[in-house]
Amino acid sequence: MVSKKTTASKLNASEDKTDTSVAEPKKKVSSSKPAASKSNAKKTATKQVVPETNNVDVVGEVLNVKSKNDAKKSSRTAKTVEVKAETPAAAEKSKKTVAANTKRSSVKENAKIAEAKKFAEMKEHPADIDTIDEACTQGCCGGAWCSWIHAYKNMFNFKGRTSRYEFWSFMLINIFALLLFSLGLELTTHSLLSAALGVVIYLVQFVVYLSIFTRRLHDAGYSAWKGFFRPLLISWLLTIASAFNLAFHTPTNPYALQLSLLVAAFFLISYGYYGIKTFVAAGFFEEERNANVYGAASFIDDAHKMRGLRYASIYLLIIIFGYLISLSSVVYSALQELYAY
Repeated sequence: MVSKKTTASKLNASEDKTDTSVAEPKKKVSSSKPAASKSNAKKTATKQVVPETNNVDVVGEVLNVKSKNDAKKSSRTAKTVEVKAETPAAAEKSKKTVAANTKRSSVKENAKIAEAKKFAEMKEHPADIDTIDEACTQGCCGGAWCSWIHAYKNMFNFKGRTSRYEFWSFMLINIFALLLFSLGLELTTHSLLSAALGVVIYLVQFVVYLSIFTRRLHDAGYSAWKGFFRPLLISWLLTIASAFNLAFHTPTNPYALQLSLLVAAFFLISYGYYGIKTFVAAGFFEEERNANVYGAASFIDDAHKMRGLRYASIYLLIIIFGYLISLSSVVYSALQELYAY
């Protein structure tokens, strides 16, 4: 009985072992899948945790910046409310300043538009040359001689226009004419006749130069009296008055004499300044290509402009050369007197 039971128990145990040995690999295969899923879950968890913490920090910074911007906006609105709550006088003053600024900007804009339109008109429709000057240029013996004759014919015309070409043509030819006339006066034996002719020629030249400078400034679009002749005349009169004062009422006090000399020098410098200003404006300022209130433009082509520039260069060279000769003669006479002593 015992042996049968033991053998039965051994058989059961062996069956159980075989069952477990067969089932064990099934358990291992089944248990490997959850292990892999757990590892993947851990990895995804670790991947998600880091951005979440970073996003939290970024969101906090964004909220801080947004709160600061809201605070700035609220402060600006408060300031605007305070500005609106100002006194009526201050509000009216601010309105006036705004209106003045808008007016200035509109004036500048209109000036730019007008300048652009003028430039477009100059390109599309250039101003016509004056027919009278063109006929004179063809009929006389050369354009420069015609301009010189035309200046004497219009010596009492203070309302028209004279181009730069006509101006420099007259200036260049007239300087040679004056040199020849002065040599003729020196060769005459009658002193009274030469003196009378000299006075007459001086008055004629004064009127001719005044008229041609006036017309040339009109050609450039300027008023000759307001910006040029009036201050020139005032400084000239003050210079003459100071010179007469020094000649007839010389102060005995040395300090007063120095002060009067300084005043006379100041008036002389101002007279020279306005004289040079008038000469440069009349000789070198650009003409208005279109017709203005003083008349139509003339000799505005490139050929006449280049001739005018050539005549201006020759005239200035003659003037500089003459001043150098006169200065050298003064220095030579001073050296002779110095060595004579």
